[in-house]
Amino acid sequence: MWKRYITIYNSEAGSKSIFLDTLTKKLVVVEIGMTSYKSTLISGFLGVVIYSLFGNILFKASLAPITLVTLILIIGILGGIIFNILVNKIANSDKNKLEYLTNIDEEELTSYLVKGKKQSQNNFFLIIFLFAMLLICLLPIYFKTYSLLLLFASFFFTTLFAFFIGVVSPLKRIKAYRYIEKNKKSILYDNKGEINL
Repeated sequence: MWKRYITIYNSEAGSKSIFLDTLTKKLVVVEIGMTSYKSTLISGFLGVVIYSLFGNILFKASLAPITLVTLILIIGILGGIIFNILVNKIANSDKNKLEYLTNIDEEELTSYLVKGKKQSQNNFFLIIFLFAMLLICLLPIYFKTYSLLLLFASFFFTTLFAFFIGVVSPLKRIKAYRYIEKNKKSILYDNKGEINL
């Protein structure tokens, strides 16, 4: 899937995140606003409500377990792809007014790369965690424990896994780091065409 902006460094809320624009081969700055904790509270509340409603409900499936698992994977992956397409359309729309990062020195750029690589490793471990959670949800269904809560969790983790791989794009991020390290001098140009060394 084509992606115009590749994450280089995600900052904390209230400061800047850095992306590589794959069309212009320049760094882009995005200001991250403070996040509200209302969504966290609401999602926690919904999780408790869903568990209390569906935790003990079992269902019968006329499908073979492998067919059911395959359907869950297909539907979840399609959901993740659809969410990725929507996020990319929003990110690539012309309504977004992005600032190109100018007047950056080599030390600051190196700092972003080092921090970004650490974040990339953390994201890789998160992908492994999501995959493990997906397996934990799918294995009981495969072995004919048909819990409605496990079914919902399987759809959720499949969609989240596919979505997260598309958003994080680990391979594209590695290529972006290599490109920046290889072309540091051209990236360090400011608007006047002078090199900041």
